[in-house]
Amino acid sequence: MTTRRTVLKAMSVASAGVATAGSRAQAASADPTRIGLVVGNAAYAAAPLANPRHDAAAMGDLLASAGFDVDARFDTTRAELLAAVDSFAEAALRPATRLAVFYYAGHGAQLEWRNYLLPTDVTVRSAEELRRKCVDLGTVFERLAGSKHRHLIFILDACRDNPFASGYQPTQKGLSQFDAPAGTLIAFSTSPGRVAGDGVGRHGLYTQHLLLELSNRSARLEDALKRVRLSVRLGSNGRQVPWESTSLESDVFLFPDTARARTADELERELAADLTAWRQVRDARTQADWLQYLRHHPNGRFAEIAQARLATLPPAAEPAAAAAGTPDTSASSSLPTPMAAAARVFIEASGPGADTQVSAPRLNEAPRLVLDADSPLTVRLERDANPYSAGRFALGRRFSVGDRYEYRGSDELGNGLIASVQLDVTLVDPSRDRVEMNDGQWVFDLLGNRVRHPQLGENDVPQQLIPAELQVGRKWKAGWVRNDRRTGRQIIELDCHTEALEDIAVPAGTFQAFRIRGRGWKEPDGIALDWVHWVVPGLNVSVRVDILSRNRRGVVVTRERWELVRAAQQEHEQGCAPRPSGTPGTLVIGRSCAAPT
Repeated sequence: MTTRRTVLKAMSVASAGVATAGSRAQAASADPTRIGLVVGNAAYAAAPLANPRHDAAAMGDLLASAGFDVDARFDTTRAELLAAVDSFAEAALRPATRLAVFYYAGHGAQLEWRNYLLPTDVTVRSAEELRRKCVDLGTVFERLAGSKHRHLIFILDACRDNPFASGYQPTQKGLSQFDAPAGTLIAFSTSPGRVAGDGVGRHGLYTQHLLLELSNRSARLEDALKRVRLSVRLGSNGRQVPWESTSLESDVFLFPDTARARTADELERELAADLTAWRQVRDARTQADWLQYLRHHPNGRFAEIAQARLATLPPAAEPAAAAAGTPDTSASSSLPTPMAAAARVFIEASGPGADTQVSAPRLNEAPRLVLDADSPLTVRLERDANPYSAGRFALGRRFSVGDRYEYRGSDELGNGLIASVQLDVTLVDPSRDRVEMNDGQWVFDLLGNRVRHPQLGENDVPQQLIPAELQVGRKWKAGWVRNDRRTGRQIIELDCHTEALEDIAVPAGTFQAFRIRGRGWKEPDGIALDWVHWVVPGLNVSVRVDILSRNRRGVVVTRERWELVRAAQQEHEQGCAPRPSGTPGTLVIGRSCAAPT
């Protein structure tokens, strides 16, 4: 019999750790199933760095204390770095290896969407020399692609500014975005295309907080990285924002004595604490309150909503310390909110056989997005040419009274039509984070997370299934209590993951959309849930929703599909230049109106 408790008990949990300065170091109780490579390159002739040796040595010590078999390298030549990476890849592919961690601190650069690690003995005067003399990180990913039954962790503090001093300057700064292959987590010290300073203390800003958070023996790796992201963002006043891409499917802990799945009771207590924190902050009107929530609940059931609120709320007044010139890293400091490029271009088209038409907005008249099953369109995103990433987009939703959406629902078990539903936006209240449709029969938050359903009743919180940003590899949690009119009080918990960017066909057209999956449980019934949404940046609703549920015996009890049939949507933001695709019957949602990053 499959129940929530038996699944929790059977969950695979990984663990991790590293070494001291030198070559290979191994703790007395090193676990051969867990390996680590740490590299700290600082002694560059043209652009020396202060912190990478200290950063790598401390990370090595941390991993070694967790029992890792660690290879620690410092100021590596090209031959030494290649040998270390080759040895790491070979060890990671061994059948016995379950967790492999690669940490790199030093200079890095990108060229043609590929990322390169810089040895200390090379001089680069051209793009060709960068390609030939440096170590292509992508070759490591490619070599390890398809490896099963193991977790691969890459942590790259490699975005220091000006890697070649006054010599060759790459066209793009920092490192390029790379979506994590299966079973992999990639953590970068700052956002794609951005750089980070070397730091003024013994450690760089990123690794300083990384060491602090990873030293918490009970912390899940992904939770620790989210705390690091917030701390670095605060410490740099928004100039440096780390990011991750992950395809891990189970929890990873660095220390083996904490490598266990939480019980159902522990998870329910965690949800209760999160709900209490949400009720205390949900009406907050300053960034400080939401930052405080994120500090304590970095992977909370409302963390995505908190990120979105940070982008809309005014910061708290600057404290006296900041006014005096002393850097302030408290949660009350003014903090810019970096967001991905926004998809804000909407084009009205007349059908698959006609040229796409662009209507310039008149004064006080917004552009309009029209999708219709009678003239379905192909809707695509304007993306970078990066072949290794689907890109990163703001969700870009902006509801207006008068927006209209129509869905067709089908029962996949009985292969029959359930119903057609028309949703008309009748109230938008940003101050309450509330969108009402059909005069309040349906209620959502500004991200489009549902609060009320006319048949299922009202949740006490938004169900956080839609994230603030769309990026392959983004993961978060959702949890809420539903007062169901038919079955009473229910607790729902889901683990959510943006899995892919793919084409999806529905009556309204064919869309390039992000596939978001939420897996979890509904209690006390013990129902296993698997919900999938296909989301397009800038479109206020999902283009398709699949709902699958199984009972305690594993029998499918629900298999529904809801597809978008028609949409008519206003857009308030002005000043964006609509871009026709040049292809008849094709609508391109672009990124010409980018938010600051």
